Amino acid sequence: MGEERRGRWKRWRARIGITLLLAVLMLIRVDNFKLTPVEIIASDYLFSIPTWEIQNFPRKWLHGLWELIPGNKPSREERLVIVDEFLQTARKVQKEEDRIEGLLIRRNATQGSGAATKAEAPTREYLDELIDLHGDLQGRAEEAVEAELSTLLVEMGFSTWFGLIWPPVDIRFEEPPTLLVLSPRDRISLTSSILLDSDIKGVDRDEIEQQILKDHDLVAYVDDLAGLATYPAFVSDLYTTRTVMRTVTHEWLHSYFFFKPLGQNYRASDEMFTINETTADIIGRELGDIVFERMGGDLTVSASRYAPAEDRNPQFTKVMRDTRKRVDELLAEGLIEEAEQHMREQQWFLRLRGYGLRKLNQAYFAFRGRYAESPASVSPVGDQLKELRELVPSAGDFIRLMAEVGSLGEFEALIERARAGEL
Repeated sequence: MGEERRGRWKRWRARIGITLLLAVLMLIRVDNFKLTPVEIIASDYLFSIPTWEIQNFPRKWLHGLWELIPGNKPSREERLVIVDEFLQTARKVQKEEDRIEGLLIRRNATQGSGAATKAEAPTREYLDELIDLHGDLQGRAEEAVEAELSTLLVEMGFSTWFGLIWPPVDIRFEEPPTLLVLSPRDRISLTSSILLDSDIKGVDRDEIEQQILKDHDLVAYVDDLAGLATYPAFVSDLYTTRTVMRTVTHEWLHSYFFFKPLGQNYRASDEMFTINETTADIIGRELGDIVFERMGGDLTVSASRYAPAEDRNPQFTKVMRDTRKRVDELLAEGLIEEAEQHMREQQWFLRLRGYGLRKLNQAYFAFRGRYAESPASVSPVGDQLKELRELVPSAGDFIRLMAEVGSLGEFEALIERARAGEL
């Protein structure tokens, strides 16, 4: 076995180890036999991470073994073509699925008209072809993306034994699950979150949210996720290549922080959640863009589209943050109904101006407000982290420094040290 193949084998052994470790840790916290009252309401849509891990990791393992066979590993140039073709195919699959859904709606509306039925048949045949191609490309596209980020991480000094990155970069192109978040009515506070299936419809989300409010007087919101730091990590295949690389980097950072104080204190407080996520956002963009450019991407194309969320539309950000501050004031005065009415009014104010807010409530702010660069946030952490990044010479040093932060106090002390030039 050649040196390269031995290296690949070691990386796959490491993947097995980390997967088993994370699976055990997650299984300890999961009890499928005792659902909470809220989980019972959403029981038709509950998403199980352990089940998903069991179903998906063997696929990654088998593909890894297949690439160990001489001649099966594509060149870097071939890998980049595969990534592009795979992402284009994923978008075509989505387009055809939407088209078929539209045809079915037409057929039902016209009581099974022959024209709609005839139009559906060739579309389904084409969709099946696209799905087959998508499946054929998926494993190789995942490996290609993993290899591109891994190369950069090795250059940044994140390799350990025998050139191994810990944890190894490992992704699965799949739409992430959605997240049901809960907040009390009298304050904005994320008290609980539950993973739900990715394909839950808007009407079903509304039904779950309304039932939780009716039965438990809790505010609920079912939100979409950009990715999820399972192992392998969820990454949507409907993104552009640039966004894919940012998301892959973001999720790898969560896996890296998992073994460090920053990750181990992820849920210790709202502030630690925000510090963790915003660090991953900032560095995910920075490193993701480096990899994207190395892959031949042009960072000047649609540049404004890839700006931080708070900067893409300053007007939207201002309205959202003003709304958040006003809601906090009303809730602090005990004016719950007035706060909820204000959020409904602001939601429609924004919807009438083209912003597709499905709902605006305490749970929305409780979850999205934890991301410091989100328009829903009033946290100072985003600006603090950007300042700190400017004071630290390299992205690698910044990651290592932040990884050791275990509390808000330690974060604030780190900023003061950086300002004093003591790093």
